[in-house]
Amino acid sequence: MRQSNEPEIKRVLTTRFHLYAILGCLIYTAGFGLMTRGKVFYNEFMLTFVLMIIQVELFAWIGTIIFKKLVYNSVQEFIRRVVVSLLIFYLFVVIIAAIMFVATSALWSMSHGVELSVFFRQLPEKELRGFILGSSIGILTGTVIYFFMELIAVIKRIEKTTEEKMRYHYETLKNQLNPHFLFNSLNTLSSIIYQDVTLADRYIVKLSSIYRYILDQSESKLINLANELDFVKDYFYLQQLRDEDRIQLDINILHPEKYQILPVSLQLLVENALKHNAASTEKPLIIKISGDTDGYISVENNRQPKQQLSGSFQIGLNNLAERVKIITGKELKTEQSSSYFCVKIPIINL
Repeated sequence: MRQSNEPEIKRVLTTRFHLYAILGCLIYTAGFGLMTRGKVFYNEFMLTFVLMIIQVELFAWIGTIIFKKLVYNSVQEFIRRVVVSLLIFYLFVVIIAAIMFVATSALWSMSHGVELSVFFRQLPEKELRGFILGSSIGILTGTVIYFFMELIAVIKRIEKTTEEKMRYHYETLKNQLNPHFLFNSLNTLSSIIYQDVTLADRYIVKLSSIYRYILDQSESKLINLANELDFVKDYFYLQQLRDEDRIQLDINILHPEKYQILPVSLQLLVENALKHNAASTEKPLIIKISGDTDGYISVENNRQPKQQLSGSFQIGLNNLAERVKIITGKELKTEQSSSYFCVKIPIINL
């Protein structure tokens, strides 16, 4: 069972945040002194630096509480909740910043012999500009950081949703193979087991190999092309025992071990060709798997549509197309005419 590494990730991110906070406060304090006093290092540099660290840590804690449960289901709801949450956050920032700024400035002034009444009289003209500038920069920085963090969270949610959707589609394809194919295979096995024990034994080995492959690759996004072709050959072997010379498979790919492909992708295309086309000894169904120079594998068959077609082919093809786009970033290509149907699926160089 796979163990979650979320606590470790959270610890790393927390440590990284504290380091960035210290560095950011150092840069901010130096910039603040340059803008308000005309020099980077000034008498109150260390006091301002420590004060900034305390504020950042305090604001981060408040922001975590405010934004932790920011759940939304639409863009409008997201905007509304963000605006309200940010306004509340800004209110806390201004109030806390004002209290800390006035308190530390008063203590600093009193330690240098300035009476408290004189300090408060001089506060608007001497300290207000610095407080407004500092709060404005803090709010702007906090807003940028918040939206950056929210963007990362959205990207992670999209990636997780995409991965879950891909896994669901893969499971759909796997389950689609399991019941129908197993039912037909067992019927074929029952007809040959008393006629040819050696053939029946080979049939069972191939059948177990197919399902072992499906189970082994349930967690894989890509598989070696040579392994996928072996899987297709085993699958087609079992089909050909039932349909004999009415179906043919022609594979023409050089050095398949040098490439990767989505697992169970070629099998799906071969299965759909068998399912949706008629085949006879006079007009056999011929399936060709070949490579091209554009980084694609072609699965082509002569078109001999059955009288009754189901919509499962299009569903399976759409699922495969989405899996291909998610994993490889490329599109699944289809070509067809009255005489042939061809699907091109991308491969990845090792």
